[in-house]
Amino acid sequence: MQDLLGQAIYDYALEQEKGSVFIHNTYSEPDEMPVDIFFREKKEFFDVELKALELCRGKILDVGAGAGALTLELQKQKFEVDALEISELASKVMYLQKVKSIITGNIYDYSTSEKYDTLLLMMNTIGLVGELKNLNRFFTKLKALLNANGQILFDSSDISYLYEGDLPADKYHGEMDFQYEYGDEKGEWFKWLYVDFDTVKKHASEAGVELELIFINEDTGQYLAKGTIKRHSEGGTTEESHE
Repeated sequence: MQDLLGQAIYDYALEQEKGSVFIHNTYSEPDEMPVDIFFREKKEFFDVELKALELCRGKILDVGAGAGALTLELQKQKFEVDALEISELASKVMYLQKVKSIITGNIYDYSTSEKYDTLLLMMNTIGLVGELKNLNRFFTKLKALLNANGQILFDSSDISYLYEGDLPADKYHGEMDFQYEYGDEKGEWFKWLYVDFDTVKKHASEAGVELELIFINEDTGQYLAKGTIKRHSEGGTTEESHE
């Protein structure tokens, strides 16, 4: 499978970039994404990212770490952090940038006997599920990687504004189809999900994860949510997670 985004990140790190990445969609003109967004320092982080970093604790898994911007900041703060990234090229860049612990692979395939205190999924990494129907399985997987008192921190957005009040009747409005273009190449179309908080809270609850809205940017609709393993209503004990 083509890894155009990983290639763009790799080229940028080696100062051989071929311009921006363009993201084609099915509703408007392509969006331009400058590759340097993956190489930001703390002073350039988005407000939801800064809020998430403030909440990080214990052993951390940065899911969809990209070029390692957040991982590197957490390392500076002396956290024990693993960077999980599906792109081999992006993982090579993290190695060049001195990320200490890199795991190359898919979150669904990843398992470990050592659980995490914080799972960090920023830049709408939760969107990798593609469709609403996959959220329950995804939260179940995340829960299996958490310590009993661990937390999931993620951001997403309600993009209903794109439809100007005329939401699609045949699917959830945040289920999108995208295609990367970089240099002279276009990749395969893929599904990505943007999900409003009320909807994701319902699906997380069904998987045994209780969500709390931590922060929302009223201008962009981007929000930060925190998830914890739901406790039984009787006795106050914590639900067990299963691999």
